[in-house]
Amino acid sequence: MALVLVGVTGLASLQAGDGPEYLTKSTMRKLEQTQPVGETEPSTFLFDLPDGWAINENEQGGLTLVDPERQERRLNLLTVVTSEKTPPEQMVIRFIELHPDPTFRATLQPAAQPFVFTLTDTQLRGAQFIGISADESGMVREHLLACLSPDGLHYWLIYLTDTVARDANIGESLRVNTRLLQVVYRSAREANE
Repeated sequence: MALVLVGVTGLASLQAGDGPEYLTKSTMRKLEQTQPVGETEPSTFLFDLPDGWAINENEQGGLTLVDPERQERRLNLLTVVTSEKTPPEQMVIRFIELHPDPTFRATLQPAAQPFVFTLTDTQLRGAQFIGISADESGMVREHLLACLSPDGLHYWLIYLTDTVARDANIGESLRVNTRLLQVVYRSAREANE
């Protein structure tokens, strides 16, 4: 696992570069996510998502998208409201600490420190996290998370997971998945635009 981390640490912190064809704007579809912001009207943002991925709503109002070509690659979109202002990088840490899978928490290795950003067009603040975990069967699970917030209280969480064999090109897989995550969160825009 340490060798894998050495190989992907630098890669994960770089910009992901161009991704495969299906990540282009022309093949992305819009998703509307609404989040109440304080006492005001709900804030509605649109996100571009890969075309052709199956979308399922869950009981908590989040969405799960599944890549039809790789069933183990999933994109989850959730909304979270906190009772006190929380910086995006702290929201990433909370997500990891509260993750329901004990194997994830026990074996998670960050590929890079959380990356904090502000989207220029919307001024949404956010953080990006990339990590990997392993299971006893020799499979490596990639965890890519972005948290976006207009105010530090209301968050959209975009969580991408993928599973690859330990002998696969994990660096290349992380590059492609990082690009996918970034295309989704960078596409966030207010619905009235």
